[in-house]
Amino acid sequence: MLTVILAIGREILRGRVQDTNSWTLARRLTGLGHEVVRIAACDDDLVAIVREVRRAAEDGATLVVTTGGLGPTDDDRTLQALADATDCPLALHPEARDLVAERYEALARTGAVADGGMTAPREKMAWIPVGAAPLPNPVGAAPGIWLEAGPTIYVALPGVPAEMRAILEHAVAPVLAARAPGAVYAERRIVTRARDESAIAPLLRRLGQELPQVYAKSRPTRFGSEARLEVFASAWGKDRDEVEARLARAVALLREALGEAPADG
Repeated sequence: MLTVILAIGREILRGRVQDTNSWTLARRLTGLGHEVVRIAACDDDLVAIVREVRRAAEDGATLVVTTGGLGPTDDDRTLQALADATDCPLALHPEARDLVAERYEALARTGAVADGGMTAPREKMAWIPVGAAPLPNPVGAAPGIWLEAGPTIYVALPGVPAEMRAILEHAVAPVLAARAPGAVYAERRIVTRARDESAIAPLLRRLGQELPQVYAKSRPTRFGSEARLEVFASAWGKDRDEVEARLARAVALLREALGEAPADG
């Protein structure tokens, strides 16, 4: 599945918050057999979010995952943007409302909030696109949503990393894994004795020609006279033995051509 990740929030664009959510999602979804083709960030602006969501679908994404913008304030606009982008208008979802209400009642019992009753801002989090299903949030108040519109699945997750991870692991990853049974992803890392990244470009080109199913990428571990280049090799497939064999061949070629640095660098 081709996947686009969209991080929403002005705080990301201003550098006040580091976007760790996209990194977490990219790693997890790649491991489930998804090819992440783009990661983007945009402002808490309705037009901007709609544009990014539509662009993802137009580019052929079969999965679009958003983070942020699900809260009770006026600048939390992700749900409205998804509704506009997919032509699925917002409606109050009874189950989503119950999830929000139960969460605030629990928060009130622990003293985290003074009043556990439903208010208009809290109910706002239960207005989701028609056809969407709410995803329980065991950590925070705002449910995530799962929406299938046309050939694309849209998953909206909270921006708070702990909440995002909880919904991802409990409600999203299991469903995606079940829909792509047998998908295998693996990667290997080798720290070589090479020091010049430009000098190994021909080798990586040759590797790509000989093993087109393997993606190899070099990265300097340090600079100066003690420079070492590490190379990551990754591959997808439906048979684990076949994937592992391809990676073993790739690592063997890298080791033969570049040598391998000792564990201490």
